[in-house]
Amino acid sequence: MLHIGLTGGIASGKSTVVTMLRELGAGIVDCDVIAHDVVEPGSEGLAAVAAAFGPKTLLADESMDRAYIGSVVFGDKAKKAQLEAILFPLIHAGIDGEIKKIEENKKNPVIFLDMPLLYEVKYDSYVDETWLVYVDPVTQLTRLMKRNGYPESEALARIHAQLPIDDKRSLAQVIIDNTGSPEETQKQVLVAWQALMDRIKG
Repeated sequence: MLHIGLTGGIASGKSTVVTMLRELGAGIVDCDVIAHDVVEPGSEGLAAVAAAFGPKTLLADESMDRAYIGSVVFGDKAKKAQLEAILFPLIHAGIDGEIKKIEENKKNPVIFLDMPLLYEVKYDSYVDETWLVYVDPVTQLTRLMKRNGYPESEALARIHAQLPIDDKRSLAQVIIDNTGSPEETQKQVLVAWQALMDRIKG
């Protein structure tokens, strides 16, 4: 079964495209959910993170203090690599598990891995191809400020924490331009889906 990485920049509207693909019959692996699950209270992942980064890792309810961990690894490549070495194998195992479930059900013709940081964590080498939900940088900034109520400086900081969306565009095999209306986006998704089904059927 074909495995496709689906990604986009922050505020690009990727979740809208995921919904469209799900309705068309695609199997969807939500990688953000898996990344959260591996550090749930009582999990092996959270215990390993707490052992590596100390008691401040845990809040009073035994959940992970994401703000603290973020402050520890931000700007510190060694600490970031240490955290990734703990979590990435668990996340990859979770993704593999979800893929296996979908493949065993045999209800979906293709599996999309919904992964916002696909290129940043170099997961594109694990999939057969990548699709990008694209908006131009000006639209991305405007939408993020409106959606989250961020001032421009904070919105730009969050955008710059990811690989620039135009760089992602140069790497993807299929581009869904979400700059226009939902109807225009849906037309592109339908065309791309039909082309994909034609390829699968040979």
